[in-house]
Amino acid sequence: MSELLDTIGSYVIGGVVLLLIVGFILYFNDQSQETKLSQISQVSIIEVGKIIENDFNKLGYRVTSGSKIQAITSDSISFNGDVDNDGIIDTITYSTYTQNQTLYLKRSTKGSVTGQWSMPIKSFTVQGYDSSGTATTQISNIKSISFTLVISEQTYSSSPTQVGASWVRVFYPKNL
Repeated sequence: MSELLDTIGSYVIGGVVLLLIVGFILYFNDQSQETKLSQISQVSIIEVGKIIENDFNKLGYRVTSGSKIQAITSDSISFNGDVDNDGIIDTITYSTYTQNQTLYLKRSTKGSVTGQWSMPIKSFTVQGYDSSGTATTQISNIKSISFTLVISEQTYSSSPTQVGASWVRVFYPKNL
């Protein structure tokens, strides 16, 4: 009888140890997924940030007539500049749109190279400031522009979490 109790006890202890090992494996798998998604979000926002920085540093570059900023709202901006340095004035537009309940940031170009790309985001704001640092939508008074972008991914693990990154810059274009 004691051998039977020893055997049953061994199975119970072995089962508990096996469940603990499986639990640790699942936990570390979830953590690995969150870390990878966070890394992907950070790399994505850095790459998009490089494009945005290049565009905004060229805002108004080689524009000799007309307005350098075409339009600005809290979620879109359209401006002129020679972004690819080919002597032809390009119009760059950043705006948002929603598709299948997902918000997207869209960048459109018109000029020497016409095209667009978009990426899913959580939020996007753009704001113009005058020389005293006061927020303004008066295009002729804008001297600096803040750009805020947040991307986020939902993890599909045992505990749903949001991972993501934010990117905030204030630009002081030389050509405004």
